Amino acid sequence: MQHITLDREEGVLVITLSRGKANALNCEMVDELQQALNHAGADDRTHGVVITSGVPKMFCGGFDVQEVFAYAPEKLQMYMGHFIRLFDTLRTLPKPTVAGINGHSYGGGSILALACDERLMAEGDFQFALNEVTLGVVLPSRMVQAMASVVPGPTARQMFLEGHAWRAQAAEQHGIVEELVPMNNVRHRALTVARQLASRPPRAFAAHKRALVEAAGGPPYTPDETAAMAAEFSAVWFDEECQCYRDLLVSRLQTK
Repeated sequence: MQHITLDREEGVLVITLSRGKANALNCEMVDELQQALNHAGADDRTHGVVITSGVPKMFCGGFDVQEVFAYAPEKLQMYMGHFIRLFDTLRTLPKPTVAGINGHSYGGGSILALACDERLMAEGDFQFALNEVTLGVVLPSRMVQAMASVVPGPTARQMFLEGHAWRAQAAEQHGIVEELVPMNNVRHRALTVARQLASRPPRAFAAHKRALVEAAGGPPYTPDETAAMAAEFSAVWFDEECQCYRDLLVSRLQTK
């Protein structure tokens, strides 16, 4: 693996994001995460999953602005199809999943965190945000429904309609993350929570989780559904409104 590292600790697979200073998601990183989750789902020795970051003060900055924003339509649609499948695999994995958010989390990183069963965040001046609406990006409705189900209604509206960013303390107060922990304790605490969840009878846990996720975002996506969602996303991504706002973001980043 080039962009993530894998470790198993007492039956929990720890997936550590380790791509540059922002852990920005590109095709290769998404595919590596998919491989890791496929392995976790099929491996009887793996009873839970923790996703965290090896980059100081940054969980994930979302899609790679320099690379993904430059993808041609065909590659962007392929990339989004892979990302939707990754999100769906994570939200429906019949084993406990915990996000150890040890820094800032934006866009695609926050989407993956919200697909997990529980989220822990480092104390400090860190932000959690989904900024897609501010870029004119339209997420598939089933993804929005699944994510909105794990946070209170007013918070979900701020998240998806305003692109609001919450500091860590506010993220806990608004029910986005379950608890705050010291920065140097995020990994350990996430492992503890994953092991606690994994101590439940696995068949009952998987059945109850399946019922919860299907009530929120529906059953696992079929390949045809994933392809249709990726095509719809790509069509909006390349329309005039979205292109304009993405260009503004790129321009702001280049002047920093």
